[in-house]
Amino acid sequence: MVFMTCIFMDTLIFYISLPIVYILHDLEELLMRKRWEKEHFDEMLVKCPVFTSLVTTIKNLSQIKYTIVILEQLLFLIIVVIMAVYSDPVPMYALIWGFGIHSVLQHILAGIIFRTYFPGLVTSVLLLPYFLYVYSELLNRYSIFENIVMAVCGLSVIILNLFLMYWLMKKFGDL
Repeated sequence: MVFMTCIFMDTLIFYISLPIVYILHDLEELLMRKRWEKEHFDEMLVKCPVFTSLVTTIKNLSQIKYTIVILEQLLFLIIVVIMAVYSDPVPMYALIWGFGIHSVLQHILAGIIFRTYFPGLVTSVLLLPYFLYVYSELLNRYSIFENIVMAVCGLSVIILNLFLMYWLMKKFGDL
């Protein structure tokens, strides 16, 4: 198991898996979000009033602006993967923690709360084995404390980046 962990964690395939997984997930969101919003937007505002401003901002993004947000995040991930290959993989591990937590909290829990499909739900469920495998590898390699720090930092970076991008897209005119 340890030998397999070292081989897996040090391969380029592992490093490029995060951007690939991200693209698959966000492609599902991009393709399904407008239809879902038409049917469930009002229900979401009633069930989650604390997120009204954020949800309204996201709803008002054109497909082009939403795609820009996705591409910016992909560029960010590619930079982190390059860092992992040539320098330090920990920032990438932190983003994997953050992305997995985001997938479970936002997409899977939203599917449960709304008792219906939520954009990103299918890939989030399909990616659970991927995340569980990677997390088990990270828990074998790093202490619980280090993994918690990576998870908090990764999720914080993802949330801050999304808020910044949504804010920027709101400030831009029509695209």
